[in-house]
Amino acid sequence: MERPEGSPAPPPLCRELWGPREAARYQGDPRGGLQRLVPPGACPHSGLRRAAARVLLPQGYPESVSPDYLQYQCWDALQAVGVGDSAATVTGATLTWVLRDGVGMVTRIAFAWLQGSRLDCEAKQWRLAADVLNDAALVLELLAPAWPRAGPALLTLAAAAKCIVGVAGGATRAALAVHQARRDNMADVAAKDSSQETLVNGAGLLLALLLLPLLEGRPWLTWGVVTLLLGTHLGANLGALRALRLPTLNRPRLRLALGGALRGGAGGGGATHPHPAGKGGVVVTVPGPEDVNPREPLLPGFGTRLSLHLGAPLHRLVNSEAEFKKALECGTEDYIIVLRPAQGWVGVGLRRGAPPDTPLRACAQALLLEELLGPDLPPGAPMGAALRPLQHRLRRCPPGTVPWGVVAESSRLWRTLGPAFLHGLAAAGWETQRHLLAPDEWQLDWAGPGGGASEEPRPSAPPQ
Repeated sequence: MERPEGSPAPPPLCRELWGPREAARYQGDPRGGLQRLVPPGACPHSGLRRAAARVLLPQGYPESVSPDYLQYQCWDALQAVGVGDSAATVTGATLTWVLRDGVGMVTRIAFAWLQGSRLDCEAKQWRLAADVLNDAALVLELLAPAWPRAGPALLTLAAAAKCIVGVAGGATRAALAVHQARRDNMADVAAKDSSQETLVNGAGLLLALLLLPLLEGRPWLTWGVVTLLLGTHLGANLGALRALRLPTLNRPRLRLALGGALRGGAGGGGATHPHPAGKGGVVVTVPGPEDVNPREPLLPGFGTRLSLHLGAPLHRLVNSEAEFKKALECGTEDYIIVLRPAQGWVGVGLRRGAPPDTPLRACAQALLLEELLGPDLPPGAPMGAALRPLQHRLRRCPPGTVPWGVVAESSRLWRTLGPAFLHGLAAAGWETQRHLLAPDEWQLDWAGPGGGASEEPRPSAPPQ
């Protein structure tokens, strides 16, 4: 049915925003699909501008940084041109060095673009990855003289690895310093960490001078000592990372805490210091940071059954108007969840103006669905009587379909279990006001039943 000429256009079903800016509007079409419309006044190059911002600016810019960030970065970049880099000399501008520097620059920018926002959230994992890459670069540099023809390629790979080490190592070191500085003394903690590292490097240099006469002309002994030192280096790093007790929740730690809470310690590694918490008539046992941190996987991506997109755009979540309405029906007023088990994917659409704890609540519910795809819940698990039938229904879901009934039931159950779980997190010593769950910048704005999205985004809720 065509709209009469001159009548106002119906409000959109949903508005899609990237940060504070509207990116698209969605209308239903006669075939039941969704039309993605560019809003009036949108810049035709907004996609290119958004891509450039993702490469060069922190995620969430400008809301995620201080007001003086851009001015400082402009002056800082200007002073680094030419004279700011002491290595930019004519003597060093041979083909090999140009190749190494060029690959290093591209690697540094590409890595910061692809993983920059996750270095805070996965500080342990990327700290270990930086140490592994640093050792790999060292081995490549030692191998280069033995293969003259492959030497430039090996040195170029080593330079690329060291550039990743520089970005990942520096960023994760700063993230860990924030955790360790308990009296607003992060600069002092970082300076003393540098002094400790300098002292250890001096001891290593002295050891190298003592070993050189013994290793001269003995390549096999040299490689044996190198292997021993590299193994000691990685072992010490593993010990250091296992000693950390970070109280902030990233996805691996939230996954382990939720698994321990749902299974009552069974199947989740067993909490040695359980923290019971009750709210809304439900009592759960939540493992604390001292229990979860030693079990956190140190390799990114391990221990997951689903790929989780927290803060997904609407065009990634649904394909039709009927799916969108079903997602609204099965979700909550603050977020919607779409689970596709056959694809190993779960997406969460966050509503514009939702309370500050919405990403934590939404991520926990998405991880609850992931937990239901795992081993059977034990009979004594909290809310096991309600969750086990849901787990069996999820396993019988036909391939390629979205289990809307399971999503709707999980939303209903999470209204009771969720507040008790969040209360338990706080009681166990986790920081619930600040998290490291890395939500994307996409937000959705939809109206309640019977209407379309508002013409203006809802104002953000005040922090609580």
